[in-house]
Amino acid sequence: MDNQPVGNVHSDPHLIGDPSKVKGPDSDGSFGIPVRALNITWGNDPRYWELVKFCETESKLAGFEEGVALQQVNWLQVTGKFELVTFNIVPKLYKVYYMMKFNEDAFGWNHAPIKFKVKLEGGSESEVKVNLHKYREKPMMWHKVYVGEFNVVGDGSSMTVEVGMFEVETDWWKGGAILGGVRIEPEL
Repeated sequence: MDNQPVGNVHSDPHLIGDPSKVKGPDSDGSFGIPVRALNITWGNDPRYWELVKFCETESKLAGFEEGVALQQVNWLQVTGKFELVTFNIVPKLYKVYYMMKFNEDAFGWNHAPIKFKVKLEGGSESEVKVNLHKYREKPMMWHKVYVGEFNVVGDGSSMTVEVGMFEVETDWWKGGAILGGVRIEPEL
């Protein structure tokens, strides 16, 4: 870790993502949403989150060049909203995954499930609760956490997709996780 806040520490304690940072489509039609494209509550405060630059091997495993390390929070909120026209998307079913890794000393993940939302504006909305403790039991490896899907009909040019990761209902502190980013992959 390079002990840097993710964004401009002097403006706001929360990171406001830049949707222009979205990568894709890859050759298989997938998209990568890097952490700098996401809104992260307390993301500009290094007491809670720190930017992590990945080495080449780690970058290949995570699918991203950098991520954010969660030091500790009791209000976990990571969201993003993206216009599908940006993705040059084709009509089909898309699955959404969060790329995560847990340190050996990760804590707080067994006390409350994490809520993930995927919403297609004017279309479907899904919400799942995932107990990430099972991933925490396999530390120091990347996990592709499935959180939902959305179906694009037509050209998708006027649609937006929203993604979110939340745990704001308990007072339990969580820490020791690394978020690489969000993957959106077409069903093949």
